[in-house]
Amino acid sequence: MKEWTGIEIERAREALEQASSAILGRMIFEFSRLEMNLGLVLVWANEGSKLEGLTKSVAGFTFHKKLEFLEELVRTKYQTNQEAMGAHANWLAEAHTLRGERNDLVHGRWGVEPTSNQVVNVVGLPTGEQSERRYTIPELKAVLVRMQHLRQQLSELREQWPV
Repeated sequence: MKEWTGIEIERAREALEQASSAILGRMIFEFSRLEMNLGLVLVWANEGSKLEGLTKSVAGFTFHKKLEFLEELVRTKYQTNQEAMGAHANWLAEAHTLRGERNDLVHGRWGVEPTSNQVVNVVGLPTGEQSERRYTIPELKAVLVRMQHLRQQLSELREQWPV
């Protein structure tokens, strides 16, 4: 096991914070793109026939509510098309999973473990129940890639089976 000097630990901490904060910042950009695209899918439902009213409604929805509304639209329009229902169900399941991860990433607090080369996300107050998730830089990048892929899949769903 390597013996670390104080200077090495500080340099590793700074590098890890820099690398992780860059990825986390990109995640915020990516998730906001995903959320905007989802909102546009929703307001253009039924070929934009209720664009003005849906724009006002959807603007106030949380991401979770947008997902629920999409599910409702899909169920109404494609109830007899199992392929469309399945494709949307798979997308919605991944979107809900990433929504939960994004909530933890944004609402948790961050620290680094330089000697193990991990960033640590802790959700919850120190005086109560907490959960901790450790990430390497490649693992954080993988979450970002999942967000990017989810946005691309939404575009494909919109093309193939518009709501």
